[in-house]
Amino acid sequence: MSSDVAKEKAPKGARERMSPRSGIAMVSIALLIGALTAAGFAWSQHLSDDGELAAANVYFNDVSVTEMTTGQVRAMVALDADARRSHVVTIRFDDGSVEVPVSKLGFSYDVDETVGSILATRHTGNFIDQLWDFLITPFSDSTVVASWSYDREAALAYLAGVDELTPRLPIEPALTIENSDFLYVVSGELGTTVDIEDVASQLKRVDYLSPPNTLDATQIDVLPAVTDFEAEDVASRLNDLTSRGVTVSVLGQTTTILPHALRAHLIVEPNGDTLVATFNAKSLHTAIEAAFPEPIGEFRPPKLSVFDDEVIVDEPGEPPAVCCKPGSSDWVGREILAGATGPFGVPSRPIEDPILQAWSDGSLIVEKVGEFTTPHRCCESRVKNIQRIADIVRGVYLVPGETLSLNEFVGPRTRENGFVSAGAIRTGHFRQEVGGGVSQFATTIFNAAYFAALDFDLYRSHTIYFSRYPYGREATISMPSPDLVFTNTTDYPILIWTSYTDRSITVSMYSTQHIKVEEIDQRVARGRACTYVETDRQRTYPDGEVVVDTIKATYRPAEGIDCNGNPIPPPAG
Repeated sequence: MSSDVAKEKAPKGARERMSPRSGIAMVSIALLIGALTAAGFAWSQHLSDDGELAAANVYFNDVSVTEMTTGQVRAMVALDADARRSHVVTIRFDDGSVEVPVSKLGFSYDVDETVGSILATRHTGNFIDQLWDFLITPFSDSTVVASWSYDREAALAYLAGVDELTPRLPIEPALTIENSDFLYVVSGELGTTVDIEDVASQLKRVDYLSPPNTLDATQIDVLPAVTDFEAEDVASRLNDLTSRGVTVSVLGQTTTILPHALRAHLIVEPNGDTLVATFNAKSLHTAIEAAFPEPIGEFRPPKLSVFDDEVIVDEPGEPPAVCCKPGSSDWVGREILAGATGPFGVPSRPIEDPILQAWSDGSLIVEKVGEFTTPHRCCESRVKNIQRIADIVRGVYLVPGETLSLNEFVGPRTRENGFVSAGAIRTGHFRQEVGGGVSQFATTIFNAAYFAALDFDLYRSHTIYFSRYPYGREATISMPSPDLVFTNTTDYPILIWTSYTDRSITVSMYSTQHIKVEEIDQRVARGRACTYVETDRQRTYPDGEVVVDTIKATYRPAEGIDCNGNPIPPPAG
C-alpha cells in the first residue's frame, strides 16, 4: 500500500496529535527563542549603557562598580586619587631618614583616564569581542587598575630642595690667630651627600598603589678640597711674611703695625684645591688709620683781611690731612703678600670733617665778637713799638682749642725786629729799653680777648697802675716774662685784627657770636702797702650754662716800693 493511500485512510484525529518528541522540541525552541529575546534585550541594554554605566562584574580596588553611573565612578576614583597622593615614601640613608609625599615625587594620578578605563571595560573592541565579553560576564570578573605616571625630572627637582637630603658640604681647613700670636690651622671636616640620582631611579620602580614604600639611598662622603697638610704650608708661609710686622709712614710720621695685629686682618679662603690669602682691605685700612689718630700735617689757616669792619677771605686755608688715601691699604696688603718688607709710604687724604673745612675756609668769621681801644700820646718812641707789635699780631687766626703766647709769637723785641728804645717798667722801676711800651698792646689785646670770651692761661697786671687802662683789668709783658697767654675755648675760630692811629691802638676779634660776656662785679682790697683788685666776668653759653671767672691785679704804692713799703733795688745795668 502506498503512502498516499495510508494517509488518506488515517483517521482525522490522528493527524492532529503529536508525538512526545515533537513536544519537547517545541518547548526547547520556545525557550531558546525566549532566551534569545532576553539576551537580545540585555545586549541592546548593554550597548545603550556604553559610556553611561559601568558593566557588570567590573571591579576597582576590589570594589564592584557594576552599573555605577559616571558620577559615582568619578567620585570613587577621586577619593582614591586623594588617598594615593597623601601616601609617603620613606627614604633611608646613613644619617637618618625622611618621609616625602608621593605627590611631590613626580607621581601623577590621572582621574579622567581611570574613570574612562572603568566605563570602557566590556564596551570596547569589535562586535564579536564585545558580544563574547558580554556572554561570559556572568562567569568572569574584570579588574581596572588606576592610571598613574612618574616624572623623574620633577622628582629630582623636589629632592634637591629637601633639607635632609641637601648635601652637607665639607668644611675646609681654616687659619686663625685666636688665642695665639701666630696663624695656625683649624682642621677641615668631611661633608656628606645623598645620591638623589639613585633615589630618583629607585622611585621609578616604586609601586605607588601599594604603600607603604621604603627605599635605601646611597650616602657619599665628600672630602675637603684642601688638605690640612696643605693648609699648614700656607700658615707657615704667612707667618714668615708677617714676622716683622710692617712700618707705615704718612707725611713723615711713621708707625709700626705689629705681626699679631697684621695677621688679624688676613683672610684665607679656599679657591679650588688651594687656599688663597688676601688682606681685608677695609679692616687693614682702619688699623693703619688708627695708628695715626691725629690729623697729619699742619692746619693752614685762611688769609683774611678786614676793610670797614667787613671780613674778606683773601685766600682759603687748608685743613690738616689725615691717613689715608682710599685704596692704599690694598696696595700695602698686596706688597706684603708678595714678600715686600717695607717701610711703606702711604698717601694722605683731605679731611672730610665739615667743621675743620669751615675753619679752614674762613666762612665762620662773620662778625666782631670783641674789641678794645687804649689811648696814647702822639709821636712818642713807645708808639713805634706799639704799632710794630700790632703789625706782627695782625691776622692771627686761632682755631678752637688753639693757644696764643704773645712772647712766643712776637719773639724778642730787638732793633733787628723793628723795635726801638722807649720807657718800660723793670723790677718796679721805670727805665729805657728796646721794646718799651708794648705792654699797652698787651693790655689792649687782653681786654679784646676778655670780651671775646677767651680763656686766660697766663697774665700779670702792671705793678703800677696807669689811668689809660681799665682798673684791675689789664696785663703787661716782658722778655722772657711775664707773658700773656690765652686760648680760644669758643666753638668758632677767632681772627685777631689790629688797627691804630697816632693816638690809639685797637684790637678787634672777629668770629661767630654765641657767648654773652658781662663784667658783673669788682672788689678792691688793701694789704699792707699794695692794692688788690678782683674783677668778675660772667660768660653765658648757648645751652644756658653760666661760667664766672675772676681777673686779678696787684698794684704797688709807687715806683720802687714793694708791698711792705720797702724800697726795691733798681735793676743792674
